[in-house]
Amino acid sequence: SVEEMKEDFTHNITHELKTPIAVAYAANDAMLNFKGAENPEKRHTYLQIIQAQLKQLSGLVEQILSMSMEQRKNFRLDYEEIDLKPMLETLIRQHQLKADKPMDCHLAMMDNTTIYADRIHLYNMISNLIDNAVKYSGEKADICISVTVCNGYVTVKVSDKGIGIPGDKQKHLFDKFYRVHTGNLHDVKGFGLGLAYVKKIIQDHKGVIRAESELNVGTKFIIVLPLL
Repeated sequence: SVEEMKEDFTHNITHELKTPIAVAYAANDAMLNFKGAENPEKRHTYLQIIQAQLKQLSGLVEQILSMSMEQRKNFRLDYEEIDLKPMLETLIRQHQLKADKPMDCHLAMMDNTTIYADRIHLYNMISNLIDNAVKYSGEKADICISVTVCNGYVTVKVSDKGIGIPGDKQKHLFDKFYRVHTGNLHDVKGFGLGLAYVKKIIQDHKGVIRAESELNVGTKFIIVLPLL
């Protein structure tokens, strides 16, 4: 039921929200009350910690907003004609700015590839996939986005050369609140919401999504959407 879903959601999300707040609070406290700000190196470290936690929080808030939109009864997609190339170029630039590691992103597509879709949701959805690709890459993210058009459908592939996803975990990828556990959980801060949202939006657009992944080789998400 929607009520159960909301309870699940609230329960899971409260825990996720508490952590970055606590960490940022502790770093701030160290600067305010324990003379942490007097040493430039320490101050820099604490400010970096606070910034990373705020980034984490704003990501969570974005996810919550997408989820609450999904739960609204009168949820409607707002279709318009979208030129995919400038949208993807903007997304890549934004992710390169906010990534916490070096990020190379290659875009392979034809100019003037237009699709009829909901701009905000399409943007959020691809943003989620790029986020994942960066998150599950090693020291450096090497990502490729390719777009092809065939028989009235557009195929968007987002590939990384990251750590990959074990075979038994792949079938759960799109479940709500599911996150692939890596050895050190602090390395990968996931929301467990992103891919459930992505799948929901793709289904609403009458499209499909699947993942192909190999451990230590990388992961590829493949989206197929109707052009109209």
